[in-house]
Amino acid sequence: MSKKPKLTVVVDKENPQADGRRQRSQRSREKILRAYWELMLDGDMEPSAAAIAEHAGVGLRSVFRHFEDLDTLLRDLMHLCYDEITPEFMTPLKSKHWKDQLSELVNRNVMIWERIKVPNMAGEIGRFKSQVLMDDYQRSRNLEISGIKAILPKDIDNYDKVLLALDASMCFSTMRRLHEDRKLSIPKVKGVMIMMVQSIIDGID
Repeated sequence: MSKKPKLTVVVDKENPQADGRRQRSQRSREKILRAYWELMLDGDMEPSAAAIAEHAGVGLRSVFRHFEDLDTLLRDLMHLCYDEITPEFMTPLKSKHWKDQLSELVNRNVMIWERIKVPNMAGEIGRFKSQVLMDDYQRSRNLEISGIKAILPKDIDNYDKVLLALDASMCFSTMRRLHEDRKLSIPKVKGVMIMMVQSIIDGID
């Protein structure tokens, strides 16, 4: 089962009464986010507000008191996931040579995708109906390619084409297709992607 995002309540020791209200509100919000997450894990990638409220054990009005609409709910869930994994994107790679770093990046990205694939797939499904989700989709794609840009030497021949070829070989959409559509295990997904990346960089002097 995919790992759940971290959801925490912050305590204000200087104003416990006001903080008590905030904690209750935050707990209600967390219940709604967890319900949405769990319904997606169970296979319902577009659960209704009523289904989310029932699963969370809250009233329907509570869902829309905390979230403007279901797009906002999905966006906030995706933000929780990305907030958790962004430090991993920023962690320095251990390999010294840039070609080895690309292979290391493939392994890292596949492990990250496995953890966030449920909200990521839901975002891909909904992005054509929502500008909010489309904007988030573009931001996540920019985050992916930024990792490659940080590694790939700027002075190589055909830099732009190589960059885009690597992006296509290493992106979350490729992982989803290999794992979900082609039914490959995660180790096999890594193997195929590393083969694609290796074939690209083998042609670079």
